[in-house]
Amino acid sequence: MNDIISTNKRCFILNFEFPNILKGVFMAIELTKIISAFDGYPNKTIINDYMDIEGYGTYPQSADSLLATNIYVVNASVISDVSLKIKSNFIIIEDSLLSENNIKDNAANIIILEKNWTTETVMDILEKLFKDKQRVGDYSVKLLQACQKGYTIQQLMDLGYQFLNNPLLLVDISLCFIAHSGGNNIINEPLWEWTLSKGYVTKEYAQSIMIDDGKFEDDDELIIWETGLLNHRQLVGRVLKSNRPLAYLKLLEYNQPITACDEEILIMLCNVIALNIENTSTFGHSKNSLTDTFLTALLNQKMYNHAAIEERAKMYGLKLYENLFVITIRIDNRQNTNDRLYYLKRIFQNFFNRQTVLIYNGQLVILLDTMTAEIQNEKEMLSFQGLLEENDCTAGISKIFYHLYDFCEHYKQAANCLTLGELLKKNERLLNYSNLIIPHMILSFRGETNIRNLIHPVVKTLKALDEKKGSSFLETLIIYIKHNQDTTLTAKALHVHYNTLKYRINRIIEITNINFTDNDMLFDIQLSIKVLDILACI
Repeated sequence: MNDIISTNKRCFILNFEFPNILKGVFMAIELTKIISAFDGYPNKTIINDYMDIEGYGTYPQSADSLLATNIYVVNASVISDVSLKIKSNFIIIEDSLLSENNIKDNAANIIILEKNWTTETVMDILEKLFKDKQRVGDYSVKLLQACQKGYTIQQLMDLGYQFLNNPLLLVDISLCFIAHSGGNNIINEPLWEWTLSKGYVTKEYAQSIMIDDGKFEDDDELIIWETGLLNHRQLVGRVLKSNRPLAYLKLLEYNQPITACDEEILIMLCNVIALNIENTSTFGHSKNSLTDTFLTALLNQKMYNHAAIEERAKMYGLKLYENLFVITIRIDNRQNTNDRLYYLKRIFQNFFNRQTVLIYNGQLVILLDTMTAEIQNEKEMLSFQGLLEENDCTAGISKIFYHLYDFCEHYKQAANCLTLGELLKKNERLLNYSNLIIPHMILSFRGETNIRNLIHPVVKTLKALDEKKGSSFLETLIIYIKHNQDTTLTAKALHVHYNTLKYRINRIIEITNINFTDNDMLFDIQLSIKVLDILACI
């Protein structure tokens, strides 16, 4: 081990075939990675140039033999001051004290370790680093060859299993099974057994990784560790295209521990699988992307001409039923990572059996077409609400419309449902714009005037009297108008005797001079009640 181990620098050109010389290409290691290999141990570093290291070895007999791109292991007692003046790299075991003069004005990069280290131990660590890098280099060449040969997803998975020696599982963004390798040998991992037999992950697992702490926190994050419901740890890589999640590749720590080298290989495999998935027609991304682009253009008001919009819809094969609604879905109280949005996009595509679901402004927007004027029947709406609850989402629904060129305006209605619901402290998971039109109109006045000015004098008078006397005249008036001035129904709703109700109504007339035959006045009173409700929330 006293000889320098270095790389043979090779140049190559990617052509129609991969020459044998590419096999076993050695890759240099960043100096920072070598430093990090000794993290956690008492050490000191003096770095003049963060560089790539191409070889390693023990300290040579002559300083003239030192190479600038290699790193040398040496005891402090034998290294010469001359060596430190040469541009090179050293790991110095401080078996004798190094003075400041020894390392003053040096040109070398130096890592200093305590005296309890041995040359053999340090060399073993370096050997592992370079072997791992060699392994990554070998695998990268095999991946390039696999791409040139047009490997299928399954062949890529098998190649990954050959190098990683741990089971691999590939699922799409809705966590449905795509492919696996080495999974048939698993006998004590119920979640993998379920996925391989059913074709999708369990609901509990999906919820745990998409909603709880096991999710990707950063859109730039490429891999994460998952434990939780699993009996074994697994490393999950994101299969991305233009930062859009396509799938997840899971490496189960089953046969042997997963190393940092394995992490690099998993990321490479994800990148190659991304190209394969994007080019595979069975995934149908191209058509969906065209539809998404078209609908996004409508939302951005890039297209105005009605005839052109209808023609474009025909061109993309967008055949819709006569009745249209827009549903906007917001993820509540959670970070809106791309992964979660794309996961939910597939979930709601499956639920509505529609491809007209897109991600827009950090939310999901659904163009839903129906045969009837009802968006869904009661049973379907309950299922939809349950799905929203499971995924911690709130949805806004627009009024019905009939033409694609009205898509943007009705999207605004659905989006306003979410804003209004939050402002008015609504607890419902499902908000319908038809029920929020008047509050929306009232709140729109806030920029023009104090909305308290919209409150009718009758309402102001009864409210003040109730607050002073502890009476319930205003409540009685509200219920009375709501039941179309039917005294029987009103008394029943208020849980009071019929005579008690008649007394209250007569007193209200005496106090306010209200005219119950004046429809305009009754409308103003009902509007005033809505203003009071809004004021109580904002």
